[in-house]
Amino acid sequence: MPAILAASARPAAVPRPRCGARDADTTLQPATRSWLRQLPAGRRPLRLAERHPHVLNRIAWCWADAGLVDAVFDDLLIDRRGGRQGFAPAVVLELRRLRDHRLQLERH
Repeated sequence: MPAILAASARPAAVPRPRCGARDADTTLQPATRSWLRQLPAGRRPLRLAERHPHVLNRIAWCWADAGLVDAVFDDLLIDRRGGRQGFAPAVVLELRRLRDHRLQLERH
């Protein structure tokens, strides 16, 4: 069987092309920068901002909604699909620190 037919016989195994990178995928948005400056210095996820600006944009966008931001943190920190590469340990630490800070804000 030709390779092209074998691949088409298994469409679920063929990766779908991703859309081109958007500005929000590659840079911190102005609202995210403003939100970041409002965080206490020790809670600012600078490695995350540098390595994964799209993730920080997502967190900043959801920050005001406790339920939504909790779901975002769960999605980022818990591997439910298996086999994900995951974040570098320093980035995971920043995510956990930021999640803990958000929980402290909810208590007060």
